[in-house]
Amino acid sequence: MENLLTELEERKNELEGYLKLIEFLDSSKVISNEKNIEFQVNNHLLKTSKGTVYLILYNLIESTMREAVVKIHEKISVAGVSFNNLRSELQTKIIQRAKKNNTPLATVLQDFAGDISLNIHNAALKKEKLFSGNIDRQEIKNTASIYGFNDKTDYLKTRNGEHLTNIKENRNDLAHGNKTFSEVGATKSITELKKLCDEVIAFMYEIFDNIIDCVDSQKYLQA
Repeated sequence: MENLLTELEERKNELEGYLKLIEFLDSSKVISNEKNIEFQVNNHLLKTSKGTVYLILYNLIESTMREAVVKIHEKISVAGVSFNNLRSELQTKIIQRAKKNNTPLATVLQDFAGDISLNIHNAALKKEKLFSGNIDRQEIKNTASIYGFNDKTDYLKTRNGEHLTNIKENRNDLAHGNKTFSEVGATKSITELKKLCDEVIAFMYEIFDNIIDCVDSQKYLQA
């Protein structure tokens, strides 16, 4: 899990660095390079830059959750846990994934000397399909109920992830061309955007801590 924490911190640093750039642009009318070539900073550029924040935020959210789920499955494999010993919610999800992804029997049998009970959870897991642009507060809550980690956080710091639906919707609107970056970026001031980012980052760190506790306590197993 240490590598996942490092990746989360890298993405947080990316976001914070970009927010500092937006703040700088907001306080500048003109910027220039080392050749003294000047560039006019206008409101449209600021709004476009703010719109990009939603992509960076969503990247942080989905990558953190995806890699955490993959890590849980790695722990299950290393421990040699049988399908029958997994919590019932996870058993159901594994079967649903196998059916949805048309997982071939050969894939299930290829490892562990053909022991389906040890391999089906990995064979059914398609990393790239875990969330695919649909992750929000409810999706994290659903994932928590499947794997057994706590989805509760400090509301005063995190707002319990209430911004995640808006972030997901903005991300999808941008990805599919339904809105321009300047349209999305026009909805919040820089101060409001920074506050939103702080709350989302705090939420993801607390969820991450909850997932670590889940792995350490093996809460993905039947009680």
